[in-house]
Amino acid sequence: ELFNNNIALEMRLRDSLREDLVLPFHYFGISDVTTDLEGIDLSKIDEVAQRLSIKNRVDFVIEKMEYYGYSGKKRKCLAFCVSKAHSEYMANEFNAFGYTSLSLSGESSDNVRKDAIKRLESPNDALEFIFTVDIFNEGVDIPGVNLVLMLRPTQSPIIFTQQLGRGLRKHYEKEFLTVLDFIGNHNKSFLIPIALS
Repeated sequence: ELFNNNIALEMRLRDSLREDLVLPFHYFGISDVTTDLEGIDLSKIDEVAQRLSIKNRVDFVIEKMEYYGYSGKKRKCLAFCVSKAHSEYMANEFNAFGYTSLSLSGESSDNVRKDAIKRLESPNDALEFIFTVDIFNEGVDIPGVNLVLMLRPTQSPIIFTQQLGRGLRKHYEKEFLTVLDFIGNHNKSFLIPIALS
């Protein structure tokens, strides 16, 4: 309103990268061969979550995550899920594999969220993974994040860019961000070119 609805300043991701304002990232679009979402109505969240919450997919995500690695001494990961049930399932499975994890949703209190962020950022805390839904797309500052897992079908370039942006803050402990985007057969297109353009 102050500018009569004119854009006073616009800085796109590509410009931010060129100006060295954000961290470079290594993006890997991975064909998710474990889950069949073809013909599924993606607005039916419970059905999508059920199809994504399978052991084969957990094994596949862990395999790819270990293969592609991360920059820094401690892994600090945000993983974006499709529902609270999916987020809790992933956190429980990762904990069973020995990866200290927790699940946060829009129902989590501010204190619980702040404590989780503090733990993830701490070099002395074992927490490595926060599986999340409905929060952390924007308005959260966790500079140490060095791994982002896109575990949900995302058709919006805006949401994709917001989730990518959670790991692009510069931090002395990391040289780059690793982004693993698990792309199901519901969508053959990669959002990264759209997001960057």
